[in-house]
Amino acid sequence: MAVNHVTSGNTGVMAKLVRRLSDAEVEAYNHIEPALARRVRLVRIPLIPGGFSGMTLGTWILVAVPVPDDGRSTLVAHELVHVRQWNEGRIRFTRRYLGSFLQQLRVERAWKAAYWLIEAEREARDETHRWQQQMTPESRTGENQ
Repeated sequence: MAVNHVTSGNTGVMAKLVRRLSDAEVEAYNHIEPALARRVRLVRIPLIPGGFSGMTLGTWILVAVPVPDDGRSTLVAHELVHVRQWNEGRIRFTRRYLGSFLQQLRVERAWKAAYWLIEAEREARDETHRWQQQMTPESRTGENQ
């Protein structure tokens, strides 16, 4: 896949359509192993079904919103947890994720409510929250993206 560069000035927001995490980001997102973080590719796409801002496929993180490239994005932090979950066992992760979703869907009868209750999603939200709490106050300025 060719890397398509989109220049948007020096805004600190993802300027390439496909990029690796920088060394600073790998260091900042310290809730996953650096070797795994270095394998990640962030891909900017126009839309993700369901109105989501991000989605992970293996080591590819798809984002439908601009994300800062400074290692402070809670969206990237959340999706990195899914990268780790996937890396621990693709088949196991897929079964666990879909099984949890289907189980919750039977109970909730609404897909978005079921999504919020998926075990892997709860785990990703919890780990992201812990990562966010260990950040210094001055490094939290980009935390809502």
